[in-house]
Amino acid sequence: MTVQTPDALAIVERVADRLVGKYVGQFELAQVRDIVIDSLRRYRHLDHPSQHARALTAQLADDRLDALLWIERTRELPRPPSVLFLCSGNAGRSQLAAAVLRAITPAGTRIVSAGDRPAARILPAVIETLDEVGVPLFGEYPKPATPEFIAAADHIIVLNCNDSLDELEGHAFRTWSIALDSTSGKAGIRHTRDLIAAHVRELAREFGIEVRPL
Repeated sequence: MTVQTPDALAIVERVADRLVGKYVGQFELAQVRDIVIDSLRRYRHLDHPSQHARALTAQLADDRLDALLWIERTRELPRPPSVLFLCSGNAGRSQLAAAVLRAITPAGTRIVSAGDRPAARILPAVIETLDEVGVPLFGEYPKPATPEFIAAADHIIVLNCNDSLDELEGHAFRTWSIALDSTSGKAGIRHTRDLIAAHVRELAREFGIEVRPL
């Protein structure tokens, strides 16, 4: 599916109209439409009905608008840190890191994960290993690293991403050299989860957060 097809254009208009209504008075229709179109393009590699590219487009556009509002609301105010985790597909390591940090930090902390080339869905084994320690991942989905997410982040963590992330040019970030150990099955995913959790706890302590056990 490309943005030139009539079906795609109709979806763009419906999503844009819905989001303008959700964020009434916050954004102009033209700005929202541009974000929806760009979001659709970022999922063009998932052009198959089973991969939900259209629904992902709508969610991504919504989250990008929310990031813009975060930037405006918090520009001059003291606030909790905002953290962005990045990996290649946003289906494993970055989702694990974000989920663990959400579980141990106070409400109001902005925690987002994204990837260079987002997958169609989060790896089921990742969801299962988080469930084992009672960490939720509801409502999350693979998404690309967009300018809005990067601009809204105080701290950017790249988890051993294999691809270059051009969007990060000019932005400070740190790298955690952690590979996704999926070759040894669920035990390998658990090992990756625990390794990432240790890094996340250290990050939280750096922020001055009293770390709770998982």
